[in-house]
Amino acid sequence: MDYTQLLQSLSSGAQTVDLGGLAVEIRNCADRRAGYPDPRTEAPVRVTRAEFEQNLDQFDRHLHPNIDHLFGPRDPSGMSILEILRHTFGWVTEDLSHNVSTERLALSGSTGEVPVWKYAWTGADCRDMPCMVFFHGGGFFGGEIPTTENQCRLLAERMQGVVFSVDYPLCPEYPYPAGFDACWQAVKMVYEQAQRHGVDRGRIGVFGDSAGGNFALVVSIRDRNEKTGMICFQSLIYPTVVRTIDRQGPYWFWSREDYDTAQPDPWLESQIAPFADKDQLNEWYIPGGDDINDVYLNPIADSLIGLPPTLVMTAEYDYLRAETEGLCRKLIAAGNDTRYIRYGGITHGTFDRLGYAPQVEDMILEIARKMRKEGNA
Repeated sequence: MDYTQLLQSLSSGAQTVDLGGLAVEIRNCADRRAGYPDPRTEAPVRVTRAEFEQNLDQFDRHLHPNIDHLFGPRDPSGMSILEILRHTFGWVTEDLSHNVSTERLALSGSTGEVPVWKYAWTGADCRDMPCMVFFHGGGFFGGEIPTTENQCRLLAERMQGVVFSVDYPLCPEYPYPAGFDACWQAVKMVYEQAQRHGVDRGRIGVFGDSAGGNFALVVSIRDRNEKTGMICFQSLIYPTVVRTIDRQGPYWFWSREDYDTAQPDPWLESQIAPFADKDQLNEWYIPGGDDINDVYLNPIADSLIGLPPTLVMTAEYDYLRAETEGLCRKLIAAGNDTRYIRYGGITHGTFDRLGYAPQVEDMILEIARKMRKEGNA
């Protein structure tokens, strides 16, 4: 099956199941076997770097420029753990968009200038357009604008609107609350300058993946707390919402029984196992003794009452899926309009892989449909 057929199969074959009161819309590519990784997820992880390089013609062309992202730096000697992790993050993608302009802006933050990239649809009279503000993933310490630029451009086209991507400061050089504050200030800038950017002030949403999903959620919580009324919608892509890894604590959701694998698979186990280095990430992100249960650090601890309509999307084989589903249950219990989609067979980080993994474009289409629907209501 070609890419277009696989993309279409995600929505046409979607099935909704009830997990003890949580409605989960499960989407699989048509060629994916239950209990096994999606074929595109699995393809590069069953070989060594040498085998991959010796047999390039056997692998999809989208994988070729991403060898270092798949296998890590060729020579990691002398590199710190932080440098190695930052080196492996990201993905080289292709631009699937049309009629989208790019502009670099900047805002003043506590750490200095914060770059903000604007992607705007140019296909018609560009006024009163829907807008999404995006925060990239990367564990709060990594990630970069180019990795998700084409995703933002495609969303701008598909929703016929504007997307802003925030190049927030990273820890450990700039620990909490530097990144959070930059994301908040970016939303305020968009809201206050809506007319200048062709944005409908009543149709501004936020979204992000992983750490960026955390930022989207806590910015929405702050918007509610400060009664600023800027955000009409949030989309959270496998967000991290729990900072503690206390197995006896109230926010421990993980259970191996919730992950279905057809056979023993060490690689899949590594994707779904609790993240052993979460304490290290906490040391980088919150080294100053801040309360780890502060809701802007640990949003699962918030009441979550009065938040905007929410679209949550996760990967089946992702440790963070457990806490994300805990978040969904709490959002629903708090009375929020919440929709949850789980993509079968994929792992954390898939949102980077536009053009290779059809699930990424499907995520973008779902966000675009929501924003365009809201605008036509």
